[in-house]
Amino acid sequence: MTRAVVVGSGPNGLAAGLTLAAEGVDVTVLEAADTLGGGTRSSELTLPGVVHDECSAAHPLAVDTPFSRRFDLAAHGLTWRWPEVQYAHPLDGGGGAAAYRSVEQTAAGLGDDGEAWRSLFGPLAERFDEITSDFMRPMLRVPDHPLLMARFGAFSGLPAVLLAHRWSTPRAQALFAGVAAHALRPFSAPMSSAIGVALGTAAHRYGWPVAERGSAAISGAMISLLEKHGATFESGVRVTSLDELDSPDIVMLDVAPAAAARIAGDRMPRRIARALTRYRHGPGTFKVDFAVQDGVPWTHEESRRAGTVHVGGSLREIAAAERLTCHGQMPDQPFVLVCQQ
Repeated sequence: MTRAVVVGSGPNGLAAGLTLAAEGVDVTVLEAADTLGGGTRSSELTLPGVVHDECSAAHPLAVDTPFSRRFDLAAHGLTWRWPEVQYAHPLDGGGGAAAYRSVEQTAAGLGDDGEAWRSLFGPLAERFDEITSDFMRPMLRVPDHPLLMARFGAFSGLPAVLLAHRWSTPRAQALFAGVAAHALRPFSAPMSSAIGVALGTAAHRYGWPVAERGSAAISGAMISLLEKHGATFESGVRVTSLDELDSPDIVMLDVAPAAAARIAGDRMPRRIARALTRYRHGPGTFKVDFAVQDGVPWTHEESRRAGTVHVGGSLREIAAAERLTCHGQMPDQPFVLVCQQ
């Protein structure tokens, strides 16, 4: 039997292992931490019985994918929950804007900018399944939907500050700026709109759901399926070299780029190793967990019903904060992403 070792038990490593195991490969997953799950771990970080996600929270691009359609994660404990408002952006004075699953409902709340929102996100949301089938895989060949990808790329390739001026009102500009800020890139940089366009479209196509019982339910479902296929797991095992492994036929590394180069050592072509070691991670983020009774009393009413709230003020204020952050400086008014599970 073909044997595979997956180093790292984050969602990508688990998905790779499950794909192999489903084809009859003998899979072993090794994890340096004491618990499995990587960025999809959840634990009681504040009060007993109050579960917080340690990293990822909302998962708009995990709901309807070729992987999720192939593997019945729901049968192994994964249940998605959607908020009424997918994401919201409060502004000073009690105003703000909100994104709903419905493009029409979102546009209706943006007044004069509603049509501009509808004309961008409406056509993309209608065909987002085709878009994701192209951009969520290695770009090794011509896309299956080249004209559609060209339209998506025409918006995504713009600097976020430029695309945001498609709208004229502060609330519509801020609504887009908040989702674009997920990229942690200067708004003046080319392609800094890409994350905003992708996640904004996903909100209208799939929503921004969270996993019931925390993101650990995602990794838990995959682990359960892997066990069903005979896979084994070892936690607390840090792999520093391929020489430590018992000559498996396949090795999958779900680790940071530089770590992959170190683990592979001389077995990796030098040009690839150099590229991996040159990789630079983006800005770090601070995370604070709160146990809140009866929800946050936002002055912007729709923010009370949102799964995700972007706190950062106007387009200008968010752009200024992102510019400082990406230059290694702490802004006085940082962009804050609030997840309300």
